[in-house]
Amino acid sequence: MREHEPLLIRRPLLTGHQTIDGLWLPAERFVAQERVRLILAYWRRGAAAYRFGDGDLLQFSAPVAVDCQALAGWPLVRQGRGLCSARLASEELRALPTADLWLIRGGQVHALQVRDAEVLEPGLWLDTRAYTLLDTFDCHAPLAQALPEPVITDVREILGGLAPVSPEQEGVIRALLERQHPAPPVTPSNTASPWVTEEPAQYPALKLGVTVALVAGLIWMATQGQSKSLTPVSAATTEDISGVILGMLVSAVVFTALLAALNKYLRRGGRPANAVPQAPTNPGIPERAQPGRHKPAAWRRWLTRLTEHSKLSRLYGKRQAAYMQRMLEMFESGDFAEALRHAIPLGGQQPDAGQNFGTPQRRQDLTLSQQRGPSRTYRFEEGLTEHLRQVYRRSYERLARENRVEEAVFVLAELLEERREALDYLEKHARYQQAADLALAWDMPSAVIVRLLCLAENWQRALLVARRDDAFADAVVLLQARQPQLADRLRLEWAESLIAKGLWLQAVEVVWSLPQERPRAAQWLLDAEAAGGRLAIGALVKRAILLPHTMEAYGPWIEQLRDDPARCAERDALAHALLAHKSDTVALAWLAGATVHAVIADQLSGRGGLNFNQLQSLVKMSRDKLLQADLPGQALKRPAIRSLVRVGEALQWDAPTLGSRPLYDAVSLDDERYLVALGEAGAVVADGSGKPLFHFAVPAERIVLAHGRQMALVLTRRNSVWRISKLDLVNRAAIDLGVLVLDVFADQFDGSTWTIGQGRQLRVVDVDRGFETLWHVSDLPGSVHALKVNQHSEFLWLYHPREGVERWHYRLPERRLAGREPASTQSQESNALFCVLDQTVEYLIRYSDDEEPVLILDVDGNRKGYRLTECDEGSFDGDPVRIALDGEWLVFGYIASERDTRWHFIHRGSDHVCAVLHWPRHEVNIRRTGDGWLLFDDQGRLSHITVHGARQHNLSLH
Repeated sequence: MREHEPLLIRRPLLTGHQTIDGLWLPAERFVAQERVRLILAYWRRGAAAYRFGDGDLLQFSAPVAVDCQALAGWPLVRQGRGLCSARLASEELRALPTADLWLIRGGQVHALQVRDAEVLEPGLWLDTRAYTLLDTFDCHAPLAQALPEPVITDVREILGGLAPVSPEQEGVIRALLERQHPAPPVTPSNTASPWVTEEPAQYPALKLGVTVALVAGLIWMATQGQSKSLTPVSAATTEDISGVILGMLVSAVVFTALLAALNKYLRRGGRPANAVPQAPTNPGIPERAQPGRHKPAAWRRWLTRLTEHSKLSRLYGKRQAAYMQRMLEMFESGDFAEALRHAIPLGGQQPDAGQNFGTPQRRQDLTLSQQRGPSRTYRFEEGLTEHLRQVYRRSYERLARENRVEEAVFVLAELLEERREALDYLEKHARYQQAADLALAWDMPSAVIVRLLCLAENWQRALLVARRDDAFADAVVLLQARQPQLADRLRLEWAESLIAKGLWLQAVEVVWSLPQERPRAAQWLLDAEAAGGRLAIGALVKRAILLPHTMEAYGPWIEQLRDDPARCAERDALAHALLAHKSDTVALAWLAGATVHAVIADQLSGRGGLNFNQLQSLVKMSRDKLLQADLPGQALKRPAIRSLVRVGEALQWDAPTLGSRPLYDAVSLDDERYLVALGEAGAVVADGSGKPLFHFAVPAERIVLAHGRQMALVLTRRNSVWRISKLDLVNRAAIDLGVLVLDVFADQFDGSTWTIGQGRQLRVVDVDRGFETLWHVSDLPGSVHALKVNQHSEFLWLYHPREGVERWHYRLPERRLAGREPASTQSQESNALFCVLDQTVEYLIRYSDDEEPVLILDVDGNRKGYRLTECDEGSFDGDPVRIALDGEWLVFGYIASERDTRWHFIHRGSDHVCAVLHWPRHEVNIRRTGDGWLLFDDQGRLSHITVHGARQHNLSLH
């Protein structure tokens, strides 16, 4: 360093707001560790750092605008080719010595050369061991969608492994599963209605015309001769009577022929109108049947009643009786090859089934019927039906004695429709795989399918079905008594599935009955305890039940929990966890006794969440006799807890203060924590004060939260694809899953299986196994326009340019199609509203010159209006309203002024405005979560509104 005494600087300091090029951190003011912290705090992209004997220099690559009074070090500006701590006059600048840095101290210049300094590398100061390094994906090449191909399982394979048999017997084998398999998909023509799947041609005018003609003929036949008085019949009229009888017989024959021809003509073309495209599962799982109940057409029911009350029914009865006589003779003679071809199934005799007017026909082969739509039945007298049942039963017993398994199963499944008995018969003969395939095709309970697949040692399929239908629990129960080893193996797979869903405590309970797996379960308890919050409290209670000898080490922690007044929420969680295990009162007596006094104090101060009966149960669990005697016999007085439903005047709330982080999405977690998506900056878990607890270094724009709130998916759009990652909130780990092409997706999942849609396809995938498809429909009659789900229902809206919108409703977890209805808007002015309701909802804004705009909400044709008070109509171009609707609440926001968006919270049962939230920004996002809503924007504001307690909790993220 060189000092130049003669040169004096008149203005040696930088003050106010300046654009600076560097920062000097003097060693006499900051120690080395503090200078390191400041360099990291002020670091900018492209900056450089140097260490001199007198301090450290941080040089920026581009000018930075700052307030000099707020800086910790000396601001530096570029003067010529160097940096200076003051702005110099031109004559002062010309008098400076040659250097890279000039520091003005006491009005004098101290010159420094960068070549004399040590170059610093701040990147080496950062400890990155806690961060997960992830390989990047080429988002231009999305993962190929491995769609499952339809599995066409030959029944010979199901009942296979047999020696060659006769063609008749081969037909029996082939029939057992083909009945349930759908016909190959046919591409609909451009002129076909998209909402009708493979529907045969309908002829309502033809049906009506022929029916009217036939009825008119019958009426004419019945009224002939009634206009004249009756006269005694003489012998001379015998020919006339014979002619009348002959005419009636001819008319009956013609009538029968017309009915048969009409029936054949109308049935020509294949599948019924009500057939719904079903969902093939994973390639390893054949498609499950979706049986439905159908009613015959009204004209057929009316015609059936007409023929039943006319004498013409006797003619059909005679023809059918002759056929039945031949069939019974075949059974009695033991000619099963022909008898089975002529046999008439007795199952499915529903009272609403349409009558078949024709004579039964011989089967060309022994293929089971594939019909899933309206069925036609032959109506016999009750005695004949029972007789047929006995004949079929005796035939089955004879075939079983002769060990003719295939024919015996055919009689049970097709003729008697005793499918459970057919599966038991196959299981008795150790044909487990055949039984499992048939159970899948016959839509048997999932636990039955899983059990049969486990018996067949087909574990891959068994686990696919169990994960798809969440059938582990029932399947383990079915296996436990007779196949305990298989049950133990399935139990372990069940526990692994629960861990993947973030259900740690349930997994511990499931696997604890396996002694060799208890060390692993103990580690799961430790992981849950490390997560903190309610999960740690639940793990403590589970430890007290399963590992009571380890509780001594937790004594100090329990004492702190008991004595700290601020930890009332944790004590309340512990009380509820204890009450959830009332069957283990002996093991939990010590833990309950150690905390019950503090819980009672919380109740008296209004900070507890127990009712009086729960409090009594907790005291009883503690086995403290003196406390039980002192506890009052009536409920303890405590402050009433408000509910948003019961407020009087509307509550007035304001938005949080301005933050600094743009919030793309947010969900609430347990223990007043929040998972927030920050875009390319990743995702962060923050506490109730907005303080970040831990961070995930994966891009996040959308969040899909698991039902257990311990797992989540985060998604980020990359042009036409979405990059997806899974977050483990317990272990604080992120797994990059890759990229997918998606149009819609569910905003919640069970932790493992997730519903997505793209084009005309709906899929349920396993996120832990490379998005393996567990269930899918690939031939929807329209593109998937929207998808809304909760734990019990799944709604999707299909759009077709010509036919409009249709709403489909699936019932969960069995995923059965519960309904499909048109959902197009009634007018061009209306807008569709997609919500988890089995109702058609739309809205519009009605404007008037003299009055304020009115929001019109139409729910299944029932309209209600809500006035938009002080709405600023001139501050928007399009739709000014954002709406969130569910079964109980209507929440909508509209622009009231340039700096104010008003959100109204209306209880639908009373149409009462319970709260009004003022937000100083137009772009606000809202999301339903738990017992309330989250509202957030791109300026770091987050507001949590809860119904229970009628409270608002505001956060600002920085």
